[in-house]
Amino acid sequence: MCQIDHADNWSTGGLTDLKLLGPACQFHNRDRYQHPHHYTRRQTGTDRWTFTYERPRPGRLRI
Repeated sequence: MCQIDHADNWSTGGLTDLKLLGPACQFHNRDRYQHPHHYTRRQTGTDRWTFTYERPRPGRLRI
């Protein structure tokens, strides 16, 4: 089951434009807005885009 995801965050003014909408599972649809720094958007065509999840790298241990 998918949800419609906005390429630009709808809650911060992203448009509901067919060229900027795409399917996403519920987890990734919500996680992308809670942790936008974990995702990179890439345009893959004139009206196509993808998001790549980038796992946060563990920081150095502090003693």
